[in-house]
Amino acid sequence: MAMVPRNLQRRVASSQPRIAISVEFKNDSWEFVGGFGEHTRDMLATVLDQSEDCVKILDPDGRVEFMNRNGRCSMEIDDFATVSGKPWHTLWPEDAANQVRDALAAALVGRSSRFEAFCPTAKGTPKWWDIQVSPVRGNAGDVLAILAVSRDVTERHRAMESLTTMAHEMRHRLRNAYAVSGAIALASGREYPGASDFAEALAQRLNGLSAVQGSLIDPGEREQLPALVARIAHSFDPDGTLIRCDGLPAIDLGEQAVRLLALVLGELATNSLKHGALRDARPLDISAGEHDGVLQLDWREPLAVSLAGATSPAEGSGFRLMQRMARAHRGSFRIEQRDGELAAHLEVPVAL
Repeated sequence: MAMVPRNLQRRVASSQPRIAISVEFKNDSWEFVGGFGEHTRDMLATVLDQSEDCVKILDPDGRVEFMNRNGRCSMEIDDFATVSGKPWHTLWPEDAANQVRDALAAALVGRSSRFEAFCPTAKGTPKWWDIQVSPVRGNAGDVLAILAVSRDVTERHRAMESLTTMAHEMRHRLRNAYAVSGAIALASGREYPGASDFAEALAQRLNGLSAVQGSLIDPGEREQLPALVARIAHSFDPDGTLIRCDGLPAIDLGEQAVRLLALVLGELATNSLKHGALRDARPLDISAGEHDGVLQLDWREPLAVSLAGATSPAEGSGFRLMQRMARAHRGSFRIEQRDGELAAHLEVPVAL
């Protein structure tokens, strides 16, 4: 690490001509700021006004005492006097006001908190905010004030809403396609009675695949691992004779973990149905465990003879997709061929 000179030259913008001030570098921020002497107030105001976030300082009772210039602009507040001294929670819609109250209560006992909430501007412009609320302590450790920093995340929120809308539309279209395919299979079975059993099994599998696709896009509530794996396995192995997944631990999975597992298991089963053990009607095994809040899931299947010596599945686009998704969920995924079998290993936090 490069050495930092103990004496730094700082120029402070104020109403006075630019002044060079010699400041002794210290780790303690109070001492550092205090080194600016009579210019401390101007320096702090200038720094706060440079932030693109809405920076507010509240008294211990949660009343607004300060809001930086860019914050007033983003909140479309023309005159600070209209909000000065008002309880901060009263500036929020009722459904977000409780979150604000909880954050203020936490700050008073020395805890920081963060949340996202909707709040229109003073002129009614709809906006979403990412809010960090922290206590401001004195030298004795007591809470002198509360710092609230709100970042405008409206564009990100709108982008997520658009993606969610598109995902639901894709799910609707895909389910319709599965439903139509299943109906065609059943109609064909009625025309050719000798194929009716096959047609019924095909329609059942298509319905199962539709349910798996639903888990990828809209997993809904939390789900336990055995139920999720059994539901996906049934879509690819209706008779329950090929995918062996008994004895899985009853791990409670969060929504994002459900989505990731549905993706990975669906991809692995699809590949097996196309190229591997499921295609050849050979059994495969799924096992899992939990360590320090991380799910560790293993998929093992006998390697198809036609794939022996072939390009590793770790070089395919499906593997890269599963690996990217695992990393996006603070997990990991790997797959390899060894000792005549294909082995995949997934790790993901269960509480996502």
